[in-house]
Amino acid sequence: MDNVKLARHVKIVSTVGPASNSPETIKALMLAGINVVRLNLAYGTFAEHHRVIADIRRISKKLDLPVGILLDLPGSKYRKGSTRTVFESCLELAQREKVDFVALSFLTSAAQVIEVRKLLKSMKSDVTVIAKIERAAALKAHEAILDASDGLMVARGDLASEISIEQVPLAQKQLIRAANRRGKPVITATQMLESMVRSPSPTRAEATDVANAVLDGTDAVMLSEETATGKYPVEAVKMMVKIIEAAETAIPYQLLLQERGADTTEVNDAAARAACQIADQVQAKAIIAFTSGGNTAFRIAKYRPRQPILAVTPSENVRRRLALVWGALPVKRSVPESLDEVFRLAAEIALETGTAGLGDLVVMAAGLPLGVSGSTNLVKVQTV
Repeated sequence: MDNVKLARHVKIVSTVGPASNSPETIKALMLAGINVVRLNLAYGTFAEHHRVIADIRRISKKLDLPVGILLDLPGSKYRKGSTRTVFESCLELAQREKVDFVALSFLTSAAQVIEVRKLLKSMKSDVTVIAKIERAAALKAHEAILDASDGLMVARGDLASEISIEQVPLAQKQLIRAANRRGKPVITATQMLESMVRSPSPTRAEATDVANAVLDGTDAVMLSEETATGKYPVEAVKMMVKIIEAAETAIPYQLLLQERGADTTEVNDAAARAACQIADQVQAKAIIAFTSGGNTAFRIAKYRPRQPILAVTPSENVRRRLALVWGALPVKRSVPESLDEVFRLAAEIALETGTAGLGDLVVMAAGLPLGVSGSTNLVKVQTV
């Protein structure tokens, strides 16, 4: 495990393109700290994307780094035809390649997301659906769109041309808050370190922009041209890591925990919040979440704990999807056969990842019965 990655909660989505789609650069990007690779289907052929996806999977496996793949589906800005017509061929590619996330472009309503979900169901695909908010109509309907999707992308470039540039910062905060309330991931995108397309360092304004997105509560920040076509793709990722880590020292973790979910009556959410409260009170080194489908890790991340979330899952697919979850370090293990094995594994993983040493405290969250998705009902403090 690379312990450097444990120091950062906010994730990095990096677009791979002509400047970065060689195996050597993909490996360098992963080692620099990316968590999700974005492939923009508006450019390149399906055959070219197939090769890049194969390289990403191979390199990720060799490095034992869970890196997700997001296909950005271009859609149509001036929509003609049904949602099926616009997205079907790209969704078929997503299903064939078993990617982890799809981002839907130029949406205007929740009905379009629902139609995509029906199409994915007919394909027997459970890919994570990210709705891009880049139209004024989508911003207006963002609550319903968010309810219908698995997460949001704040696509600030096109959104600025729709609502006026001075309104974009407020829209960003509004969208991030809405996603945070539901515990759904939100990606902040477009021109974050744009000067690094040509320069080895960003401007002060760009560094401030990234830091503000972190403090707004974003789960991930995204690099587009910076890594797809820029001269300094790896340097851009390294700079993004530095800015995130500096900004995270100012996150009001205790205040967020107090504010979020104080009135929850749902057992799973209450257990996740309790795990975060206990971890804060006893100054635990980590929260270890045993999660079959990823839900426990998502719920814990909603409460923004200071500690890293070691998300233990038996599924490689879930492990890759957890790469987008705020604060989560995904770890693959078989489903424990007993509670005693859960406790043993928790200590073992804490030591292996370097998050805790002998005698340190960790907080463990799991669901009983073991291996059943969606049941977070056990919280335990454990000495490593």
